[in-house]
Amino acid sequence: MLIVALLSIGFYLFASVLVLQQFFSSQPHTPNRVLTAAWLAIILHMATLGMAIIQAQSVQNLSVLNVASLVALLINIGLTSISQRQNSWILLPFAYAFAMVLLFSNSFTPSHYLTSLGDRPGLVAHIALALLSYAMMSIASLFALLQVYLSYQLKQRRKLNLQNVPPLLTIEKQLVRLLQIGGVLLTLSISSGFVFLDNMLAPSNLDKAGLSIIAWCIYATLLWGHYQRGWRGQRLVIMTLTGNVLLAVAYFGSRLLQNML
Repeated sequence: MLIVALLSIGFYLFASVLVLQQFFSSQPHTPNRVLTAAWLAIILHMATLGMAIIQAQSVQNLSVLNVASLVALLINIGLTSISQRQNSWILLPFAYAFAMVLLFSNSFTPSHYLTSLGDRPGLVAHIALALLSYAMMSIASLFALLQVYLSYQLKQRRKLNLQNVPPLLTIEKQLVRLLQIGGVLLTLSISSGFVFLDNMLAPSNLDKAGLSIIAWCIYATLLWGHYQRGWRGQRLVIMTLTGNVLLAVAYFGSRLLQNML
């Protein structure tokens, strides 16, 4: 597993270097090499996670690092898939760096949280929807941060040296589209939790459910305000990042606290 993880890290690093070279040089953008390296890294990342999570036929290791690495994998799949169509190449090195850190950490400091999901398809569906929604909102947050950076540079009247950077309006449109998709997934995730989990509102899960619902309210209000009141710019960014932080705390906060205690 260590060799596969290191190979994945190597291809992520190679893809990141290619992206940065193309953005900080005047040479024509050639995405084929970037995509080849990126998809090889993703495939190897997927294989590493498969070996780390599947401990036996009836037991899965859903440790915090494994779940975080799975979220990073989903983010990379989504962002790599849309990068060529949305011209969002500059975001790839940041997403890949997150995955590299998690792969390295998981390889040398493995952790275990064994559980069985084989006879609980409803729980599997709920977890899958939760991770997909968080990954989608995380990609939206990356677009929000890119919007902040480009807007700041334009306000300072600085000439950007980056090549092939998408215009601000395109970034904002993609951000709203990601919020819509993530909002649907988050709605399904919360709904499936009430349907398939008997202890959704138990004291041990109340913080997760409560923070997830608050995040859902923020995203719903944001989309309503964007379409009904024309909310844009800084408000769009702040609310997007706030919702994403709440989801991160909901999904990982309690588990990390338990591990520290």
